[in-house]
Amino acid sequence: MTIANYEKGMDFDFQLKGYVFGLRIIRASFIGSLSETSYALRANLKTAGLAALLKKLEIWATTDGHYDRNNLLPDTHIQQNLDKKNRRVEMNYDYTANKVNVDINPPISSQGIPPASPAERFHSDDALTAIMNMMMRGYRLDENPCEGGVKVFDSKQHYKLRMEEDGTKRLKVDGEQVQTLRCNVYYEPISGFDPEDLPNEEEAATPVKVYFMERPDVGLHVPVRMTYKISVITAVIKITDMAFKPLGSSL
Repeated sequence: MTIANYEKGMDFDFQLKGYVFGLRIIRASFIGSLSETSYALRANLKTAGLAALLKKLEIWATTDGHYDRNNLLPDTHIQQNLDKKNRRVEMNYDYTANKVNVDINPPISSQGIPPASPAERFHSDDALTAIMNMMMRGYRLDENPCEGGVKVFDSKQHYKLRMEEDGTKRLKVDGEQVQTLRCNVYYEPISGFDPEDLPNEEEAATPVKVYFMERPDVGLHVPVRMTYKISVITAVIKITDMAFKPLGSSL
């Protein structure tokens, strides 16, 4: 696959909304940039509607790093929770010592049983880099889209997002019917989990269905919709707006 436009890089902006039973529960934005060798991504998440009344959640996170055809290599990841604890997480990757330095303030009481090892921490993506990893496959990365998996370390929990292709589906995106690649993403815990945080049997067997729209002009597979159906609950997150501009121009 080749990139028709934006070969030198681009800025992008995705706006998303999440729903359960047709009621909006979360708003999110992903704003980032991508050059020939580096990437950066900022995410903002906030509960909305009924969910905000039940549990207020507001988080922002940023990641920056570099990449080649084989790997994404994060440099710094920061997450700020805007709740009563106001917890801040900073992860800095040291490629000379092959380790990631993690600072959590205020500290958390447990690192899981067993905790993630130094090697597991270092040889994993942070959560935002994992998103970039999935989107860049088949264009800027040599790995095929929706195959294999992505290992993630989120400052405590280490897990794998295992991906399996599940055909295609036409969806309405931005007012137009487009063909999407349907991908089943399974959440597989590895280490750093307390017993109460592990998924039950049904949760472990149920994938998140992610629908990727091919965008050869920007060199990305854009996740335009995600659905998760378990028992009688169906959650849907979908892109409501997206924009791309040449690197350094204003969106």
